[in-house]
Amino acid sequence: MQNKWIKRLLPLLVIAVAVAIAMLMIASRPELPRRESAITLPLVEVLVAEPGPVDVAIHSRGTVTAIADIELASEVSGRVVWVAPEFVAGGLVSKGTPLLRIDPIDYEVALSAAQAGLASARLSLAEVQVVVKRAAIDEAEAQVRAAQDRLRQAEADLANTAIAAPFDAVIDSKRADLGQYVQAGSALMRLLGTSSVEVRLPLLASDVPFVRYGQAPDGSWPQAELTARFGDVTRSWTARLVRLERRVDEQTRVFYLVAEVEAPYDEARYPWPLSIGQFVEARIQGSAIPGAVLIPRSALHGGDSVYIVEQGRVHKRQVQVRRREQDGVIVGEGLASGDQVIVSHLDMMVEGMPVDVER
Repeated sequence: MQNKWIKRLLPLLVIAVAVAIAMLMIASRPELPRRESAITLPLVEVLVAEPGPVDVAIHSRGTVTAIADIELASEVSGRVVWVAPEFVAGGLVSKGTPLLRIDPIDYEVALSAAQAGLASARLSLAEVQVVVKRAAIDEAEAQVRAAQDRLRQAEADLANTAIAAPFDAVIDSKRADLGQYVQAGSALMRLLGTSSVEVRLPLLASDVPFVRYGQAPDGSWPQAELTARFGDVTRSWTARLVRLERRVDEQTRVFYLVAEVEAPYDEARYPWPLSIGQFVEARIQGSAIPGAVLIPRSALHGGDSVYIVEQGRVHKRQVQVRRREQDGVIVGEGLASGDQVIVSHLDMMVEGMPVDVER
């Protein structure tokens, strides 16, 4: 009977001993240090403010026009008997280049008659001078002067049968051609001067205070860079800013700054000519804003505020925006030297939020 109870209790005793040993082992195990979960802070990119003079860049565009633009007219009547190969629309001609000739026969005859008339008048004067009558001498002298005037007119008319370019030019259009009869005063061609060209660049009123133009005391000129695209190639030319037009466009309320380019067709100066009628972009180097900071557009919030990092936390700062440029915003007041301006984008930024600065 006793052995029977011992057999029944023995397994329970073994289990109890095992449980006791396990509990003892757990209780005697050294306690592991608790690991606190690390907090990941938002990472931001900053721009360190360094106030100083910031140059203003003004962008505009316009069309190249000729400074000299004339209708060249004939001073004599007659038939066109010769035209030069260069006498074509769009042709480039140099000053003095012969372009066309009007039949000179009638004017050569008139010149010969004027020469003969002058000789006759001089002979008459010599004859009356022998008589020594004052009235006769005065009349003969008047006839000589009249004959001289007719001779000069005949010489000028003959010279005017040959028409040449009065300056370096592009022939914009032809109004006469070989075999055509032209009247004195009728237009022969339209010429556009190529010694210098200009571009009228529209400006907003906010641009005008920063524009420099006209020749400086040292002889230098404020400059602008003109560019134009030809497929995948961009060409550029240097222009000088010569004047600001003293009249505002009544419809658009814009001002016009005039840029001038010298010798636009000179291949030694420009590998690619700046052609009249061409559309160009202009970048104008304006005056500097002192004590300013140029920040990316992404750094500006609400039109007049930025976020800065101070002691690892975000703080909102109101600033004075002086000008918005293509490549950023010029801040005039509100930033001190060393301020860390947040320029990266976060979905949410609140006052006092802790952040890490990207190194």
